[in-house]
Amino acid sequence: VMKKAVAYLLPYIEEEKSDDKTSSAGKILMATVKGDVHDIGKNIVAVVARCNGYEVEDMGVMVSCADIIDKAKELSPDIIGLSGLITPSLDEMITNVEEFKKNGIDVPVLIGGATTSKAHTAIKIAPKYPEDVVVHVPDASLVVGVCRDLLNTKTSNSHKAAVKKEQVDFALSYAKNKKVSF
Repeated sequence: VMKKAVAYLLPYIEEEKSDDKTSSAGKILMATVKGDVHDIGKNIVAVVARCNGYEVEDMGVMVSCADIIDKAKELSPDIIGLSGLITPSLDEMITNVEEFKKNGIDVPVLIGGATTSKAHTAIKIAPKYPEDVVVHVPDASLVVGVCRDLLNTKTSNSHKAAVKKEQVDFALSYAKNKKVSF
């Protein structure tokens, strides 16, 4: 039902976008990571973002890291969104940000999907991507605010620093309480 609704709405969104001569709010590249075929949440994020003036390149499902990197180099997005529903997707997201780092990609990365969490993002993903910030987005309705905060030229750096500090504090507290090394 959601896919049919998105397919129905997309032509109207595209028409509205072509009539609108104002500049884009930003460019988002998004994909469901390799090994995962779930995309309903990602599709909702894409619709919400497009309705709020963002250009969205949705690569689909089961997208390899190499393909994401190639598309990022081609499009120069402002933000990359990684989606996944199943638990193995969490490891794939770690691999992706490590490869982004190796390939000189340094834009904010959004993490979303049912098995993703603030904790996993702070402890396992964000430390692997010091080039920029990795933000867990727990709900599609929050994506516009997150993107706005990350792309605001006046407050972006302080916002990113606050996110990173919160993640480091969270990871340190977790390690202290769980006696886990990372």
